[in-house]
Amino acid sequence: MGRFSLIDNGLTILLLASLLWFWWDSRGVAEKAIQAAKRQCDHVDVTLLNDTVAWKKIRLKRNRQGRMQILRTYGFEFATDMAMRYQGEVDMLGGQVNHIRLDAHRIT
Repeated sequence: MGRFSLIDNGLTILLLASLLWFWWDSRGVAEKAIQAAKRQCDHVDVTLLNDTVAWKKIRLKRNRQGRMQILRTYGFEFATDMAMRYQGEVDMLGGQVNHIRLDAHRIT
């Protein structure tokens, strides 16, 4: 019975370490997504609201080399004239920007 509790403890530690790594990695990727959203908003002359992104979904996807990576989608809001809010999304594949989408919006 002592042997199984050592295995259980090892698995618990491994699970906790994996969760900690995932949380830490996700924070770094979210920071990169914020920077990408800011650059895109600046590029199209709109205002990123709240200077933040919110996690929307996560899944696995193959990169260009065929390796599986985590695809995280973050949502954000932007405005053209501070009267109308629009939605945008940033897809992050691993730690790199994969795609940025902006809702159709009024140009002021």
